[in-house]
Amino acid sequence: MTKDYQTFFKQLFILTLILFLCACASTKNPTYGPVQDENFQSVFLESLADDQQEVIFYSRAIWYPNKNGFKFLPAGKKSRKGVIVYTDQGVYFSEWSSKQYTSVFSSKYDQISELRLAANDLFGRVVVKTDNYNSFEILGVEGPHLPDKGETEVAFQILEQQKSQ
Repeated sequence: MTKDYQTFFKQLFILTLILFLCACASTKNPTYGPVQDENFQSVFLESLADDQQEVIFYSRAIWYPNKNGFKFLPAGKKSRKGVIVYTDQGVYFSEWSSKQYTSVFSSKYDQISELRLAANDLFGRVVVKTDNYNSFEILGVEGPHLPDKGETEVAFQILEQQKSQ
């Protein structure tokens, strides 16, 4: 078997495994809230103490706390689903409860000591280091519950621009 076929079948296996895991996912996973609604920005900003911020970017996302790129998660750590939001002041990862967002990760741009894009053949993750590493997969505002490598690259570029200002 040639190397191209091996790579193709490896990618096909990984994609099939991910689709299977998504189909088997528990309904206990948190929802993303009204991220597809036109009033998302105002609903999100209401959850912040300083709601006079401007939303620059937002998307559904998966957060991997204390994870540097694609390395294994530390024992007992799990990924979390929610929304990632960039404002003019910082980055937020928030989860939806019944009526509002709760930020479980936030950082001002000047607190980010390292920023990079980790990518493999199928996926990308935005890696942010403040006190520790945090990795984010971007799903896009609409679509399936699978990471979108293109959206992740766009999210990284926007974050890189915000950090450099």
